[in-house]
Amino acid sequence: MEMKYSKYSIILIVVGIFIAYMIFPPINITFGKWSMIAIPIGFAIYLTGIALGIIAFIKKEKGFIKYISLISILLGVLFVVFLSYIFGGEI
Repeated sequence: MEMKYSKYSIILIVVGIFIAYMIFPPINITFGKWSMIAIPIGFAIYLTGIALGIIAFIKKEKGFIKYISLISILLGVLFVVFLSYIFGGEI
């Protein structure tokens, strides 16, 4: 049974981005005072997906999906810039 790290990588990246962005408009799903904890949890899931994408790249899996997961690193950088702009160092 062969593990497809690239497939799990894409799934974790999409779930992590959704969880990290869900308290911001236009999605705006909140859980009361615990809503801010969703940002680091979603970002940690996203980073796990990036790590699986790197593992898929190192193990030389077949397919194009591993490249898509590695391209999404730019999305993580934009998310950190977005958070630093929104909160201005006051987290």
